[in-house]
Amino acid sequence: MKKVLIFIIGLFLTGATLMAQDDFTGPMDPDRREQMESLRIWKMTEFLDLTPEQAKRFFPRLKEYEARIHENMNKQRDIMKKIYELGKDKDYKATDKEVKEYAWQLANLEKDIAEQKAKFVIDIGDVLTENQQLKFIVFDNRFRNRLMRSIYQPSGHRMKSPRKERN
Repeated sequence: MKKVLIFIIGLFLTGATLMAQDDFTGPMDPDRREQMESLRIWKMTEFLDLTPEQAKRFFPRLKEYEARIHENMNKQRDIMKKIYELGKDKDYKATDKEVKEYAWQLANLEKDIAEQKAKFVIDIGDVLTENQQLKFIVFDNRFRNRLMRSIYQPSGHRMKSPRKERN
């Protein structure tokens, strides 16, 4: 029963975005994205030890939350693209006012994302136990960190430390 539920939830959330891709990695292969999302849902269900009833209530809300986060991430990406394009123009001279405005826009989006994350974890308390809420925080952080490592270190090799080498 639990495996069937996990499969159904995975299909339901297939369209959910795992995380925004930056311009350096390019768009993610849709099949790979689907596989990663299914893996994430399965691992999250297992890690949080969700009951079928909890899963039915939790994952739709998670999808809504992630859509809001993704919207802010897209806004950040648009601002960064604009700044990048301005920087490519050798004749462009940024003003102090522009620098401050872009910095505040990005900072406010980061602040909004952080507030949405905290609000989600607190609000989901009507579905998850307190221990499960804390486990969600741990899972989300670990999964995203591992994902970022796999994107930037696909061979599995650790990057060398930027420290100076001694003779």
